[in-house]
Order: sequence, then C-alpha cells, then structure tokens
Amino acid sequence: MNNNLETILDTCLYQIEEGEASVEECLARYPDHAAELEPLLKAATKLSRARDVVPEPSYRMRARSQLNTYMLQHPQRKRVSPIFWRVAVGFATMMLLFIASGTAFAQQALPGDTLYNWKLTSEHVWRLTSNDDLGVDIALSQRRMNELLVVSGDETRRAWAIQSYEKLLLKFRTAESEHDRARILPVLQSQHKALLEAGVIVPELEDYFPR
Repeated sequence: MNNNLETILDTCLYQIEEGEASVEECLARYPDHAAELEPLLKAATKLSRARDVVPEPSYRMRARSQLNTYMLQHPQRKRVSPIFWRVAVGFATMMLLFIASGTAFAQQALPGDTLYNWKLTSEHVWRLTSNDDLGVDIALSQRRMNELLVVSGDETRRAWAIQSYEKLLLKFRTAESEHDRARILPVLQSQHKALLEAGVIVPELEDYFPR
C-alpha cells in the first residue's frame, strides 16, 4: 500500500468511525483510489462490528501457502509427521488471524483502555515499515487529537492523551525543510481550531499559534 493511500485510508476510517461519512461517501471523495479503498473499508467496518471473526477462505489459503513455502525453503533434518504439520499450520493460521483481528479492534482503543498499548505498538510497526515517516506522524497526530477530544471529560485520560499528542508536536518542531513544514502546519491549524472549539487547550500546540 502506498503512503498516499495509507493516509487516505486512515482518514476514511476515522470519518466512518465518527459517523462523518459512509463507505460510499469516502469512495466518492477519492475516486482515483476507490478500487483499492473499497475492500479495505468494507473489511474494516465488518471487523469493527463483529464479535466473532471468521477468516476468509482467501486469507486461510494465503497463510497456508506462505507457511508451506517457508517449510519447503527450511527443511527439517528429522522427518516430522504430516499430522503435526497440519496441526502446526492450523495453529499458525489462527494466530495470524488473532493478531490481525486484534490489531484491527485495537484501533478503536482510547488512552487507558486495555488494547491501547497494542494500538501504539501497531502504529510503531506502521511507521517503521513506511517510506514516509512524516506522513505517518501527521496521520498519527490526527488520531491523538481525536482521542483527546473523546476523553477530554476524564481528567486522567485527558492528561495522558495530551502527553501523547505533545510528543508528536515536539517531533514536528525538528522539521527542517520548507516542504515538510508546509505539510505540517495546515494540519496543526485545523487541529488547533477543532480543539479550541471543544474547549481543549494543548500548551505545546498553543506555542505554534501564539495569540
């Protein structure tokens, strides 16, 4: 998935979660990416609603194929019973499903929730595997701002959310190029406006826009 599509997907998921847009409306807003976005958005919305996640046949087939390829490339010295391999492949497939579905559910977590650390870990992996660190950080700043708005009525969670958000704001200060700053400032201006309208003050963000 390219970086532009990742950012668009993240934006659409937040808009859908907040009730600001439907899947169809998001696809209409990004017609150039509609073919790639549609299956991703539909899968994500199904996961967020489902309590019992059943793996798609194509998912099981891909996981089984990848594991079989690995085993062929790394043969064991001792002959192992075929029954063992069938059990091992089935177990590995279920573990992959558990990790994938758990990560999807964790995206709904807020500061203080059980799955919040899992959410942060998945974001860290996202950043490590991306070719656009700044683009990921901009998307994550939007997540932190949205979380802050949701938990603003809880003093403990609010303090935690502000701290997480300000870490990104401090990172943005290290941007040296005009191009990077041109990407960052419009996003922060929009976030600043939304927070002020909600009566939420973030000291580090206020330093960007002194009054």
